[in-house]
Amino acid sequence: MSSSELISALRDAHKEHLCQQLQNPDHWQAIMIQVSTTLGDTPLGNLVDSDSLCQVVEQWVLEANSAQGLQDVIVQTTEAVIKAAEQDDATVGELLSEAHFEAVLEKSLQLKSLREKAIHAGMNHPLVSEMVSEMLYTGIKNFLLEENALAKLPGVSSVMKMGRKSVVGKAMGGMEESIRGYLQKNIRETLKTGEQWLNRQLTNERIEQLARDGYRRVSPLKPADYLSQIPAGTVKELVEQGCQIGDESARLDYTRRLIRVGIQAAVEALCEKSLTDILSGMQISEEKIREFTAPALAKGASVLVEQGVLEPFIAWSLDDFYESETCKKIMNS
Repeated sequence: MSSSELISALRDAHKEHLCQQLQNPDHWQAIMIQVSTTLGDTPLGNLVDSDSLCQVVEQWVLEANSAQGLQDVIVQTTEAVIKAAEQDDATVGELLSEAHFEAVLEKSLQLKSLREKAIHAGMNHPLVSEMVSEMLYTGIKNFLLEENALAKLPGVSSVMKMGRKSVVGKAMGGMEESIRGYLQKNIRETLKTGEQWLNRQLTNERIEQLARDGYRRVSPLKPADYLSQIPAGTVKELVEQGCQIGDESARLDYTRRLIRVGIQAAVEALCEKSLTDILSGMQISEEKIREFTAPALAKGASVLVEQGVLEPFIAWSLDDFYESETCKKIMNS
């Protein structure tokens, strides 16, 4: 057998051996045991370079329209999940237990200063100013016209007795600009009063009472009853807008700064932790992971073999060596 024939035979045998190995759960078990033995006690911070990872992620968010590229997949996935949820009988109380609700409520009540800032920001929003101003104007106008308040003023009653009620309406019309102008000038003071009132009303005790009452009301309800009312096409439209906003936001300097800080903090947090420590904290053993992971990986390899994907990939990876000058020199010698 010539050296070229021997190389070809070895390559084919090697390829067949790898294809069989990757479809064997015991092989994946052995790999995971080896990884655990080699890396189990090694701090993960020693295996990751935060600067390189940050650079890769930053370039990705800058260059890739990742959300928009997967838009159709996100739509289809979301619609399938919502359709399944529409037919599920689970209640809010099952999804959020009372114990978890109480824990969230306790933490929320500690954010008093943040709550006051949110109320201040909300009450000073231009839309709120316009809404309150319009509500006050409408209330004043209705009071003056519908309750005949003008008719009780000295001099106006005599005009109305003479059958000239239209004069009152015209007078009210003439007052519109002055009333609106007064409200606009004083709306800030009005809103400040409203803000103070809300802060006085929304005490921790009051919020606890309202929140618990609300939880008792919604806990028996089924999310499915409300999900079924979502109009057709809503998911597609929301996903489309969300993907565009997400991709545009990812390119902002603000977002990339936060991503960088987050990655570096995560690597620092993992710096002293080993794989064994992490799994222990997650309350799951390596044996249990191997038990359900190894068969799944082997089955995945079988699917790739059936689809004709795995074998060409293995052949390509082996050719790099078996067709190299290094291999030929060894065979010739």
